[in-house]
Parts: sequence; C-alpha cells; structure tokens
Amino acid sequence: MKRKREDSEGGVEGLEEAPDCEEEELSEGSDDEVDAPDNGPDGLSDVGQAALDALSSTHAVHRGVSWQVTHGKIVGEMKQTPRGGYFGDEQIGSDIEESHSDFFPEKMGEIIARAEAWVDITTLGPPTGKFIDFFAKAFKELHDKGNSITVRILFGNIVGMPTDCDAVVKALFKHPDYVIDVESTNLRVHVGSWRKGVSWNHAKIIAVDGKYLFTGGHNLWDDHYLKKNPVRDLSVELEGQVSHDGHVFANKMWKFTIKKMQQWQAMSLVPDWVPMIMHSRCNLAKFPQAADDYPPMYEPSSKPLPLPEAIGNGDIPLITCGRLGGLHIYNGSENPSDNAIVAMLKSAQASIKMSLQDLGPIAIPTPAGLKAIPGGVWPEAYLREIGLAMYQRGVNVQMVLSNPNSIPANLGPTEANYGNGWTCNDVASEIVKAIQASIEDADEEQIRGMIGVNLQLAFLRTSCGDFDWAEAKKGGNHAKFFIIDDKAFYCGSQNLYICNLAEWGIIVDNEEATQKVIEDYWNNLWGCAFKEDEPDFDVNMVMDGLGVDRLGPDKADMTDEEIEAMMLAQEATNAGAAPNNLSVWLKDASGLKDSDGLGRGSSDSYVKFRLVDGDGNTVKGPFESKVIPDGGPNPKWNQVMTIEGLKSPGAYTLKLSVLDKDSVLGLGGLGGEMADSLISDDKLGSAQVNLGELQCCKKYQMRNLIIVDGWFQDSTLTIGLNTEGNWGN
Repeated sequence: MKRKREDSEGGVEGLEEAPDCEEEELSEGSDDEVDAPDNGPDGLSDVGQAALDALSSTHAVHRGVSWQVTHGKIVGEMKQTPRGGYFGDEQIGSDIEESHSDFFPEKMGEIIARAEAWVDITTLGPPTGKFIDFFAKAFKELHDKGNSITVRILFGNIVGMPTDCDAVVKALFKHPDYVIDVESTNLRVHVGSWRKGVSWNHAKIIAVDGKYLFTGGHNLWDDHYLKKNPVRDLSVELEGQVSHDGHVFANKMWKFTIKKMQQWQAMSLVPDWVPMIMHSRCNLAKFPQAADDYPPMYEPSSKPLPLPEAIGNGDIPLITCGRLGGLHIYNGSENPSDNAIVAMLKSAQASIKMSLQDLGPIAIPTPAGLKAIPGGVWPEAYLREIGLAMYQRGVNVQMVLSNPNSIPANLGPTEANYGNGWTCNDVASEIVKAIQASIEDADEEQIRGMIGVNLQLAFLRTSCGDFDWAEAKKGGNHAKFFIIDDKAFYCGSQNLYICNLAEWGIIVDNEEATQKVIEDYWNNLWGCAFKEDEPDFDVNMVMDGLGVDRLGPDKADMTDEEIEAMMLAQEATNAGAAPNNLSVWLKDASGLKDSDGLGRGSSDSYVKFRLVDGDGNTVKGPFESKVIPDGGPNPKWNQVMTIEGLKSPGAYTLKLSVLDKDSVLGLGGLGGEMADSLISDDKLGSAQVNLGELQCCKKYQMRNLIIVDGWFQDSTLTIGLNTEGNWGN
C-alpha cells in the first residue's frame, strides 16, 4: 500500500483573496530538541568555536534538530571514490572498468546490515545498479535476524523527475536474489520523498541504531560512480553519539512529508511516477502491507556528553550542521549550516583548502559570454570571507573544482553534469570582486600579487587511465569538502553554490583527524590537480575579468536557444533554479448546467486544462483540478496549480474546459482537436487565454471567462494567472 500527496497552497475552501502560494513551514520546536549541555569552548579549536558561536547566536532554536555539538569517532580513512591511488600512479583499465569502486556500495550495505532496531537513509534520488544489489542484500540480512526493525528511506522529489516510491520498494525488498517473506518479516519499511516548490532533500545520510553513521557527498547511482569516467566524491564513516543526529535530522523531513500526506490523501490514486504540476509533492510507500501507514519518529536514547568528558573517553569533537531549505520558517534563524560555513571561513588564519563541484551558479552561454542562469546568484558571503582572508590576513587558499560540463560514463548532458560551466578565471575574478566590494579602494597591485600565491585554483585531474577521464581536463568533482588552518574540516552534502535544498554535514574539529585527511585525500587530490608550470588560471585574465557581469540575463531578453540551453543545464545539475512557471488559480464558476439530469444530483464539476503552441500542439498537460461533488451551478475550487518549466510561455494558449466527472470517463488519453471536440460535447463549457497578453508581475491577473459552448454563453469561469514576475509584458 502507498500513500502520497501533492498540492498547492491556496487550494482550500473559503479562500476569497488571491492566494499566498507559500506553504506553512515547519518550526523546530521543543518536541524535537535534545536536552544538550552547554559545552562552551572547552575542547573546541578556534575554528570550531567560531562555528559554534554563529550557530548559537542566530540559530539556537534549531539546536538538537538541524545542528548539534556532539562527539564520536571517525572509522578508517575518508571514503573516496575511486580510491585515492587513482590521483597517483594507479589507472582504471578495461579489467576494472566496472569494478574499481564496488567496495563503496558494499561498505554502505555492510553498515545497514548492522542494524538491530532502526535504519535511516536520506539521499537525493533512488539507488541504481549495484547500490540496489548491496542494499537489498543488507535488508535480507536484517530480515533474517528476525528483529523488529524500522527502516525509513527518504528522497528528494525533483521538479519534473518524480520519485517512484513503489518501484523502490520493489527493487529493494522484492529483489529476485534476496527474497524477503512478506508474511513473516518483522521489517517495517517506509519509503518517501518530498518537494516544496524548488526545495527538496539533498542530504546524504545513513544512520543505524544511533550507533553508526555514513554521510558526505555521494549519491547512489551506479553509472555516475562505478563505471567509466567516474565522478570523484567524498564521504565519511563515523560511530558513536553523533549518529543520533542523522536520525533526528531525518525526523523533521518525515514530519513534513507525513503532514502533507495527511492533508490530501486523494493523491494516492495517482502513480508516483506521473509528473505533476503542484507546488509541493510528497510520495509514500510501505512494506509489508501490515506496516503502519506512516513511519514513527526516532527518539535518541542518549544526549551528548560535555566535550572534555567525551574527549577523555577517546571521542573527538564534532558539530553536525544542516539546513532544511524551504521547510524553514524564514525569520532570520533559518538554514544554520550556511552561517556555520561563513564563520569557519572567517576564522581562517593560515589556510583554506577546498574540494568543490563549483562556487558559481549554473552558467549558460549568451552572446555576451557565460552568464548565471536567471535567478542564479554567486555566493556573496562565501566569496567575501575567502577574499578577505587572503587580503587582510594573508591566508593561502587552494581550491579544486570540477571541470566545466563533466559527464561521467556514457551518460547524456541531461542525465549528469558535474560542472556548472565556469572557468577557474571566472571564480577567481568573482573572489576579487568580493574583496573590492568589501574594501573601499582595495589595492589592485596587492590583489594582483596574491593571485597564484595566496589564491590557487585548479580543475580536478586524475591519473587519466583509458577508462578514467583520458582527457585530462574533463574530470568531474562532486565533493563538498573544505579544511580550515589544517585543524578542522567539513564534509557533507552542501554545495557552496547557492541552492535552497535540505543539506546536512559534519564539522570535524580535531587536528589529528584533519592531518590524516590531508595525508589520505587532499595531498593526492591537489598534487594531481595543480600544475604550477601550467595553471588553470591566468593573472591577467582574472584581472581583466573584473568588469564582466556574470549575473543572469533577464528572461524576457533571452532567445529560444538560450532558454533551451538554460533548461538543459538546470535539468542536468538538478540545482533547483526556478524556470518559467505559470500559476493557475482556479477560483470558481457560475451558471453551469446540471448535466446529470433530473433526480440524479448536480454535476461533479472539475476543470481540465492544457497549454498549446501556435500550431495547436499540446506542450504541457492535460491537467485536472479537484472534483467538486454535486457542485451545482456555482462550484468553487479555490485551487492553485503551477505549471513548471515553460520554454516560451508567451507564445502559448491556455485552453480550459469545465467538465462533469461522469461524462468523459475513458477519454482522458485523447489530445488535440479530437479531445477538444469530445470535451465540448459535455456541454459544461470551455474557454481559452492567450498567455502573450499577461503582464510580468507577481500578482494574480484575474480573468472572468465566458464559457463558449453554444447554449451556455452566459456561464463563466473565474481564474487568476501569475507569471511569478519572471516573464510577460
């Protein structure tokens, strides 16, 4: 059995004014918080203390939910794929083309199989290939234990790429090689996904029993990590008290998912895989049938010790920090990890080492050169603190970035793209511009002298085997990792380019652990990437680029080709930047005919609509509103539905029909003129709106449409249309 829900705020009875499309966010209250001691500065370095000060001063309400000062142990080396040797002498040849990183999903499965009571998995999208196989094997081992074990698996629900939770259940728990007996199993499995607007889960967490934790940057995709030209990534395995925090962070996202499912259960009739147009979407499936409809919340069995005591027991200081994106209430305390990262950069006194996918938003080609995608911005706070660290304190910054447009294996550009498109010169120019914006009359010669000395950037390189980015400047990097002053580091899911997703990671505040990471990971990475005699940046090009405007163009000024390039780039990176959308507010109708006939009740009215281009071809839809049973002549829907990802909305026509649910059963698969003719026979009426008439504004533009249907020309349909201020006249 599954339950899912998708809706748009404003779709409630009694709404009479133009609806506010913001959903009710979740506050982080005392029901989620862990009563933790005030650890204070003892046991923290100046870097860790800076992060704690930022979190405590602005985000205290989220302590114990989105962030926590805690402790634990790192298990073994950092988990990098492929192994670090492929930054050195080792090469991926034909003999290991599809086995070089099998250890990675195997390790994940081994951690899952340790469970005695609880497993939480959060990630961007469903597993594929060997990740499915190793996970299914682990769940079969859990089944064989016979314990009562709760399993919660939570995904993001990317716009236009709905997560099929039923398919995940089938793949993991009905695997042909690892059959689980449905009748006897004590597993209680819940698989869900969520989206709110263009915000969804991006955190990568495996938490088991409050004892074992695995987190970092890795997704669970076979073609991206385990085959030819694999993208590089980094995660960390930990044990101890810190593991509770992964479960608790998942609680908050599950509460949102459950809340939305309970608000509108009618969406359980729609398969998970069907793309929908609503502002929010949540899906849920369960296994076996005997499981409760909704998963329980995790309750930690212990709280963190004071750090001196934990350190005395052999643990190291850790700070877990995350952000919930669109689920936060925006009152100044939202998204704690953003400020923690800023504080860490601001605390740097000697060095900043960064391994990132990119620092800029998605880039698109324009006649004037590369520009940010419309709505995309550079991370001003991060750039400022990196720049000021160099200029004011002489900090040395080394940065490894993904090559522009890196596509692993045999995937296409819309399936995977691990570079946002910027060059190292572009990134360096934006850092310098941030210095100039912060310091009036900054010394240009001093800045010029820092480039190549205090500021060094490089594209990721590997040892370039035949099956490992044989072209030296094509390697993809997906790590979200940085080191401050060689004494503390961050590893997690949060990119440093701006993207309002739910993220989570770990600040490891221990110099010995940091030195080990430098030895095991950073030295190999940097040694292979940075070429002193042929660097990926040029001082003159960086300085010449200070006058370049890399902000996004106005959508109204973009050509169709530029819009298409923008949409392809967004789809490939799943970055969540807002495309051209149209919000349709279906308010009410008046004077509708009773099509059911005398004694059979009034019509069960609903609205069906689609977008067509100038040739009459359907480009989006058809879509349907909710049904108003026995709605009578004046039904009220008060429902907002958002159509996303429009290429040339001003050239489209919105075609709407008001229908009786009983009258057109079986005709929903028809389109074009045939569908229109059949729909018009229903006699409730139809109308259309030329979208080229709409204004570019954030207000609903109301239309009182006469439904042209012969007999019922005096019937009307009232709607509001909102371009969200992104397109129109």
